[in-house]
Amino acid sequence: MKNYNEFFIGNKWVKPSSNDRLKVINPFTEEEIASVPEAKEADMDLAVSAARDAFDNGPWPKMSATERAECMSQLSELLKSKAEEIAATVTAEMGSPISFSLGGQAFAPIMVLDYYIELAKTFPFEEMRQGLLNPVKVFREPVGVVALVTPWNVPLFTIMSKLAPALLAGCSAIVKPAPETPINAFLLAELVAQTDIPAGVINILPANREVSQYLVSHAGIDKVSFTGSTVAGSKIGAICGEHIKRCSLELGGKNPNLIFADCDYEKMLAVTVRSSFANQGQICLCGSRILV
Repeated sequence: MKNYNEFFIGNKWVKPSSNDRLKVINPFTEEEIASVPEAKEADMDLAVSAARDAFDNGPWPKMSATERAECMSQLSELLKSKAEEIAATVTAEMGSPISFSLGGQAFAPIMVLDYYIELAKTFPFEEMRQGLLNPVKVFREPVGVVALVTPWNVPLFTIMSKLAPALLAGCSAIVKPAPETPINAFLLAELVAQTDIPAGVINILPANREVSQYLVSHAGIDKVSFTGSTVAGSKIGAICGEHIKRCSLELGGKNPNLIFADCDYEKMLAVTVRSSFANQGQICLCGSRILV
């Protein structure tokens, strides 16, 4: 598997500010299969600056939704051409069964991206409403620069579930992938560089928890989208509240399968097994207990 030595910032591969690296460990063999640079505060400053300039001075937020969707379509086609490589990469990074990876790790992100591409045709970015006294016109505008902090279990899917709507809205983004699974994010960066998405709209840097917290609290970030543990999410929510900064949190929980006396037991068994052990049970929406 390919090692990376630079970050993707402003549509360029940029040297890191330190020599620290993150090791990627194959869970099957428990051996190191790759490494990537570990972002520090100075690297995050550079990424935020690039994203800020792309949003404040670049063409992306001023383009029509249809124009942005055309650029996103380019990315979708490139992702489709690399689906098998993405599936194999994610399996090597985090242990997802390859039987699941092609659909759940490679094509699911494309499905999300394609959904938002199609939504560009119908979403009401501007609409008239009847106000209390007079008709009013409602505008939906991009929030600005967003920090996307994602977990390791379905890494590219969770990146795309945040990145695709942000792109369609006209935001610029800093993607902070999980330190365990950074390679798929760098594969995404290589594809982004081949599209017409303007420089600085998408920036990708893996980092540890402390630097991630620095990113979340950065004055140049307008919104944070986080998927992960409830403990980490509560801290991010507190930081965003302190800074009066928008945030979206998708956190862990307990998902019971409720089984009632009148159920179809054959169907129940099949559904329960599938919902509990999809992707080896490493999905936040998997059933974690059974209440009969």
